[in-house]
Amino acid sequence: MGEVDESFIQAVEHRPKLAITEAEGIPLINLSVFNSHDLPSNPSSIETLVEEIRDACKNWGFFQVINHGVPLEKREKLELASRKFFAQSTKEKLKVRRDEVNPQGYYDSEVTKNVRDWKEVFDMTVKNPTVIPASHEDGDNGLKEVVNRWPEYPSELREAFEEYAEEMEKLAHKLLELISLSLGLKANQLSGFFNDHTSFTRLNHYPPCPIPHLALGVTRHKDAGAITILAQDDVGGLQVKRKTDGEWIRVKPTPQAYIVNVGDIIQVWSNDRYESVEHRVKVNSEKERFSIPFFFNPDHNVMVEPLEELITEQGPVKYQAYNWGKFFATKKRSNYKKLDVWSNDKYKSVEHKVMVNSEREREACEEYAEEMEKLAHKLLELISLSLGLKANRLSGFFNDHTSFSKLVHYPSCPIPHLALGISQHKDAGALTILAQDNVGGLQVWSNDRYESVEHRVMVNSEKERFSMPFFVNPDHNVMVEPLEELITEQNPAKYRAYNWGEALCNQKAKYFQDA
Repeated sequence: MGEVDESFIQAVEHRPKLAITEAEGIPLINLSVFNSHDLPSNPSSIETLVEEIRDACKNWGFFQVINHGVPLEKREKLELASRKFFAQSTKEKLKVRRDEVNPQGYYDSEVTKNVRDWKEVFDMTVKNPTVIPASHEDGDNGLKEVVNRWPEYPSELREAFEEYAEEMEKLAHKLLELISLSLGLKANQLSGFFNDHTSFTRLNHYPPCPIPHLALGVTRHKDAGAITILAQDDVGGLQVKRKTDGEWIRVKPTPQAYIVNVGDIIQVWSNDRYESVEHRVKVNSEKERFSIPFFFNPDHNVMVEPLEELITEQGPVKYQAYNWGKFFATKKRSNYKKLDVWSNDKYKSVEHKVMVNSEREREACEEYAEEMEKLAHKLLELISLSLGLKANRLSGFFNDHTSFSKLVHYPSCPIPHLALGISQHKDAGALTILAQDNVGGLQVWSNDRYESVEHRVMVNSEKERFSMPFFVNPDHNVMVEPLEELITEQNPAKYRAYNWGEALCNQKAKYFQDA
C-alpha cells in the first residue's frame, strides 16, 4: 500500500476534511454501577444510568463506556497478537484468506460503497462453528456451518481471541439489557434473540496512507447488526456523522474505553426511536492504526421487526419484517463474490465472454446493440445542434467507440428501506440510454440542463426488476475537454483535458476489484 491506487480514491464530496472537529458531545458513560452486586439496593443509580443510555442512543447513536468490567490484559493480549499477525508477509497472511465458501479469515480488498477501503482485516466468529443459512434464496431452508481459520503464527491468536470474545459477549449482554430498559422494556426482553447468535470479531489494520485526504480506512456506512463494540488504539480515526448538522466528528480515543454504537437491528426493533448512525474511519499519513470491533448479531432465524410494545397509534410500524439470517447471507455473498479484475495494461483488446450454448442470447445482444448505436448517433446529433454546433460536430469522437451494454437484474429485496439497487452516482461517459421494465425505480435528484445528474435505483420487496442501459462512450484515444466553439470570455474553459481511455481503465479497475 505504498501509493494510492485509483480504487481507493473517494469522490470529492466524501473525502475527509483536513480540519478535524473533535467529538466533545459523544457521551462517556460509567458502567460501574451496573457491574455492582448490590443492584436492588441502588435503583436510583440504575435509573440514572439507563437515562444516560437513552439520551446517548437517541441523540448520537454512539457512546463510550468505562468501568465496563473487561480485564485490560485480555484486550492487550489480542491487540499484541493482532499486530504480530499483520506484521507478516502478504504471502503468509494469504494462507488463511477468506473466500466465497468460508467468509472467515484474512482479507485485504474490502469494498464499501464501491470504493476500496485502506485496510486489511481478519474475521473470526464468536461461536465456532456458527450456523447460518446456506443460501440467501427465500425458498432454500438449508443451513451451513462457518468455521474459523487459524494462522500458524502467532500461535497465541486463537486463545487470545477466544478469551476476548468471552468478555465481549458478557459486555454485549449488559449493554443489551441497558438498551432494553432505556426503551421501557424488561431487561431481558431482547436476550432471547441471541441464544445462538451470529456475532463476530474483526481485527483491523490501517497502514499509513501517503495521501490521507483522498482515501478512507472505511467509507461511510451503518452497521447492519444490533450492537457494535469497538476497541481502538491511541491513533484513533473513527468519525461519526453528527445527527444535528451532518458534520463528521472525530471520536477522540479514551484510554481503556470501548466505543459502542447501535446498528440497524436496534433501529428497526425500536421503530426509529433510536437510529443507526453513519460513521467512517480516517487514515493517517504517518502512523498505522489498529482496532478490534465486536459485531453483536442475533440468531440466524430471528425475524427482525418493530417490537409490539413500541408500536402505537402515533408511532405505527415503520419497517417490514425480515429474516436476519437471509440478510446476513446476502450481505456475505455480496461482500465476497469474486469479480474479474481488468488488466492494468495501457491498451488491450477486450474479448467478450459469451454464455455457453447461448447463440440466441448473443444474437439478441448484437441486434439490440446495433439499434442502440443508431439511436445514440441520432441523439448525439440533436444534442450537438442544441448547443449551436453542426449536427456532425461530435460524431468524429465515436468512430471506434468504447460503448457497452449491460444487462441488470435487481432481485426482490426483503428490506428495501435499507438497501439500494445502485447507490447515487453519475455516469462517466457521453450518453446513457436506459430501457427499464414496468417495475421502475430510477430516481433523478436534480434536473440541471447539460449536467451529468446523480441518480440511483430503489429495490422492490415483492418484484424483481430488469433493465438494460447502453453506455455511449467515445474512442479510447479521445481527449475530453471543453469544445473551442463553446469557450468565451464570459464562459472560459472549466475543465482540464483528460484521456477517455485512461479514465475508462481507472473506472473499471475501481468497480471490478475482487470484492
